Amino acid sequence: MTEALSRSPLARFTTLVEQRLGLHYEPEQWGELAPLLFERSASRGVEEYLSLLNSTASEAEWRALAERLTVGETYFLRHPAQLEVLVSKVLPSFAQPGAPLRVLCAGCSTGEEPYSIALLCREQGKVDPSQLRVLGIDVNPRAIAHARNARYSPWSLRSVPQALRERWFQRSSEGFFLRPALRDQVLFEERNLLEDAPAFWAPASFHVILCRNVMLYFPPEVTRKIIARMSQALVPGGYLFLGPSETLRGISEDFELLRSADAFYYRRKAPAPAGAAAEPVRTPMPAAVKAPVREPPPAHEGLDALLPLLDAERYTEAWARLDALPQATLPQGQLLRAVLHLNAGRFAEAEHAGQQLLTVRDTEASAHFLLGVCLEHSGDEAGARNRYAAAARADPTFALSHLRAGTLARRAGNVAEARVALRMALSLLPQEKPLRLTLFGGGFGRHGLMQVGLRELQACTEVP
Repeated sequence: MTEALSRSPLARFTTLVEQRLGLHYEPEQWGELAPLLFERSASRGVEEYLSLLNSTASEAEWRALAERLTVGETYFLRHPAQLEVLVSKVLPSFAQPGAPLRVLCAGCSTGEEPYSIALLCREQGKVDPSQLRVLGIDVNPRAIAHARNARYSPWSLRSVPQALRERWFQRSSEGFFLRPALRDQVLFEERNLLEDAPAFWAPASFHVILCRNVMLYFPPEVTRKIIARMSQALVPGGYLFLGPSETLRGISEDFELLRSADAFYYRRKAPAPAGAAAEPVRTPMPAAVKAPVREPPPAHEGLDALLPLLDAERYTEAWARLDALPQATLPQGQLLRAVLHLNAGRFAEAEHAGQQLLTVRDTEASAHFLLGVCLEHSGDEAGARNRYAAAARADPTFALSHLRAGTLARRAGNVAEARVALRMALSLLPQEKPLRLTLFGGGFGRHGLMQVGLRELQACTEVP
């Protein structure tokens, strides 16, 4: 980045957005913010506008920017396996006569998540509703106003069974209104996760914090700060729920990973309360939080010598040299063989090899990705999306899996899902492992893949 560019109005605006809202944009993504900057500064000029954002009189303008930049797609009963374990096991483990149970939903958007918790608690009857305190927070003032109004479209209720709709919602010409008994059980606050608020984040303030699909938008250093604050605010043995593609690996050592049925979540490391909901995961980690695929260890150095051949698309020579290596029978060697099958158009052989590699931890994410490419070639884009999503769950840092999942989601018309996946891909591509770029980059280098991601994201913004 040149010195002149670093001082440009757009660069300064991007820095202010990250400092105030925590939303990180790589230089390649600054173009997304340019129209917003010039729209908001049209009446006073860019320099005066940037001065306003730095002043104490900027609160109203930052609220307006938050509305434009944070659009959270959500719906009732999202990620039901997590909600089920929260309501049936976690919250009852803290229940004591007359003592409140405090749940925080961070980044609650328009309120579907906190209301879902209150609804399920009433349905299951394992927690006294009078003890439950659910608080939703979000930086977007329009989303908070929507949540307080508690009126929702049929799309927001798409996962709610008909019986629950009839019991907890009242239908009108304007949509579905949540019944007062449930609506009044949840409180909402406009709050920025980045702002210091010692009283709000005081120790032992909450038994459970849900922060699902929020950290995707933050760079690692911001995520570490937020998670540390949440850790402090939980009671000893309190629980943290993240989204299925999010992990604390490399972010925090304050938590232990738990599993209950199909739900994965975290508990603050401390003596657990009586009747704790689950035991720590001690055997191979689940797909949602497995460690990133590592570069081949020194014993695989012979395989590394083949990578320049793949970069040069000299597949026949690479195949001959692979067969001569003793490491060819190891999982990394089998992965290289599967990629060579793929590049040669032998999709059945590539798929067979990919299925075998699914059982090996170090190659699981790559195997899912490879199988996704096979499905794309066969015309099964829905199946390919599922495979790319599985690759991202196996290793959330796998940038290329997010890129392909986002591209296919855009093609399918799922714009909100596509934007999240593509933003994630663009944030991870600068650190994507060279081995993955060679194996799965499709001939594109890092810069070329960044450009592909930016074009796909731009295509999302052009969808009406």
